[in-house]
Amino acid sequence: MKLRPYQQEVAKTVLDSVQNHRGLTFSVEIARQGGKNELSAHLELLLLTLYMARGGNLIKCSPTFKPQTIISMARLKDRLDGFGFDGLYRSQMGYIIQLGEAKAIFLSAEESSSVVGHTADILLEIDESQDVAKEKYNKEFRPMGSSTNVTCIHYGTTWDDSTLLEEIKQNNLELEKIDGIKRHFRYDWQEIARYNQDYGRYVIQEKERLGEDHPLFRTQYALLPIKGGGGFLSRQQIAQML
Repeated sequence: MKLRPYQQEVAKTVLDSVQNHRGLTFSVEIARQGGKNELSAHLELLLLTLYMARGGNLIKCSPTFKPQTIISMARLKDRLDGFGFDGLYRSQMGYIIQLGEAKAIFLSAEESSSVVGHTADILLEIDESQDVAKEKYNKEFRPMGSSTNVTCIHYGTTWDDSTLLEEIKQNNLELEKIDGIKRHFRYDWQEIARYNQDYGRYVIQEKERLGEDHPLFRTQYALLPIKGGGGFLSRQQIAQML
């Protein structure tokens, strides 16, 4: 599957940071079902291929191990198979995929998870960053790339102004004003619909069903944060509705 232009924009910028050791931190907001996971899997596939001789670790964390981390691993394996690496990569210990000397390490960001000790020297990915605790990220995940100045990318959809993703986003926007380097990428449902008419028709129906001001529509499709804590729906309730 070929990446769409908005996915390519992110991928090229991230790869530039990785290959030139810029150590930038990116935030990527893509409307629900807009191809965020496909972008992540493509980046992982490309980086494993580029580093299969040199070696190194890319680390991806998700809010839960089951099902999110397991789904991410299965998606990467599908991409590796499709690219002709079937039988050439190895799975290790239930959370590592190795191609040559390069490894993709998949970890849970649940508060009870034990993740200290890993080092990320290719890329650090934070999936559904709006659902990852700030303390967990700052204390256990972010330091994984400190000795290597690793590039970091946060994916997700908006929720309210208190989340990790929103914090990273606002910091990136401030840095952009200083040096002009684009660090935050935002693609709402209308941008996705430019390349997928069926998606556009579906979201229009959801807009009519829920209403334009419904928290679900605002956060998951319009990517508009809810001020002051999210109102009457929790992120868990939103997840159950999707």
